[in-house]
Amino acid sequence: MDVIVLCGGFGTRMEPIGLFIPKALLPIRGRPLLDHIVEDLGSYRQVERIIVNTNGKFADQFEYYVNTKNASGFGKKLELLIEPTKHNGEKLGQIKGIEYVIKNAKVGSDVMIVSGDNYFDFKLSGLIEHFERSRKVTLGLYETDSVEMLTRSGVLSVEGNRIVEFEEKPAKPKSNLLSMGIYLFPKETVDMFDKYMKENSNHDSMGYFIKWLIGKQETHGVKCKGVWVDIGTIEAYKKVFEGK
Repeated sequence: MDVIVLCGGFGTRMEPIGLFIPKALLPIRGRPLLDHIVEDLGSYRQVERIIVNTNGKFADQFEYYVNTKNASGFGKKLELLIEPTKHNGEKLGQIKGIEYVIKNAKVGSDVMIVSGDNYFDFKLSGLIEHFERSRKVTLGLYETDSVEMLTRSGVLSVEGNRIVEFEEKPAKPKSNLLSMGIYLFPKETVDMFDKYMKENSNHDSMGYFIKWLIGKQETHGVKCKGVWVDIGTIEAYKKVFEGK
């Protein structure tokens, strides 16, 4: 399994700190946010490659992280793929960015996609195990009673493990399950990104892709329990930094 960790954002909602430090490299508990994600990914036998993608603006910082991690004796090989973008107006968008990595890193196996600006304290083993049993596209789901969190996220309705409805940032959520930005795709479905972009003009949010995907094929969701935070604002980062 190849893992793509998405770190291509420019942190515009995190200014002024986001002008200088990418969200994925912000310190949490004495080490970068990305390190918490990478350390968990490195513990699974299924994971063969970990590909970190970012933009040209923050390339030097990610090169330093990847080189340092590889030199440390970390058990998995980290790779870095840099998008040809240097400011927010040039960004590829999430879906196009994923397709860029798939093509340029020559991803041909099962693939896990993880948002590099989300903090979570739980293991992904249950998610991976369900994916291996079902061989269906599988999303990590988080249950919350926070209407604020739900209205800022992709919200899903499920029957068993099957996702039957998806709403992107709904004003009135129909469910208390949100997408955590963790996705697993069997290798035979990786070409769905290319198909989506040929049929649709919105290449930015994964939510639009997932809504399109569940109309094409059976897609599953698995609940994960623990702490999960989308570090999209200074306030959210402050809570995680202070351990609240």
